[in-house]
Amino acid sequence: MNGSGNHQNDGENDPKIARFPTPAERAEIERMKKGMEEARRKADAPASEPIFNVPPATKYLSGLLILIHVVMEFLPLPLKEKVLQFGAFLPQLYFTDMPLGDLDRIAAVVGPFGHMLLHGGWLHLAMNVFTLMAFGAGLEKEIGGKKFLLLFVVTGLAGAFTHLAYIAWFHPNDLSPLVGASGGISGLFGGVLMMAHGRGLMGEGYSKLLPFICIWILISLFFGIFGMPGTGAAIAWTTHIGGFIAGLLLYRPIAKMNMR
Repeated sequence: MNGSGNHQNDGENDPKIARFPTPAERAEIERMKKGMEEARRKADAPASEPIFNVPPATKYLSGLLILIHVVMEFLPLPLKEKVLQFGAFLPQLYFTDMPLGDLDRIAAVVGPFGHMLLHGGWLHLAMNVFTLMAFGAGLEKEIGGKKFLLLFVVTGLAGAFTHLAYIAWFHPNDLSPLVGASGGISGLFGGVLMMAHGRGLMGEGYSKLLPFICIWILISLFFGIFGMPGTGAAIAWTTHIGGFIAGLLLYRPIAKMNMR
């Protein structure tokens, strides 16, 4: 009897003998299953993104434009005029018959780059920063921050010198300085169109690009003729068109560059 009883007791602890789990064990199993399901859901869930997911180069460039404009607003008028003298793009410096002084030569070198960082007012700045973020974010994610900045600068230069050619031919007595990032931003829009075309989002060939090209040119002409709403400032439509065409032409060569 005792031997039989001992055999039964040993059998309860034998791992080879199947038995039903106790209530406590069943509760532990359920707890583990719930934990595993929760972990699986978290692993499969997409990572949450901020509302304004602006990549770094676009974000810092936008911040730089805002910071410079804020500083310009607080500068004394004589100093502000000095900054515009050297930082704005002055077409007259490139085709005048008069000899240039040393300061004019400095302005001729700095102006093509500096004018992209200056703006004619808060509305001008706001419109440019908004379009910069709209066009720049997707473009930077596609080609990277360095190529994005290169495209912005090169197309901004193209826009400025397109404006120079227009002034030299048709308005040689116009002494108005050129300021604003519009040439580079127009170039980014041209890059966005070429990026979309490269992804196959516009079908075969380039015919689907023509409506967007025509619309951008017409909008630029409209603002060039009637000015910016809410301000008396004239719009350098030639800069928009020159930068935009440069963006269409230069996006792919820049995107293929090996920049680390």
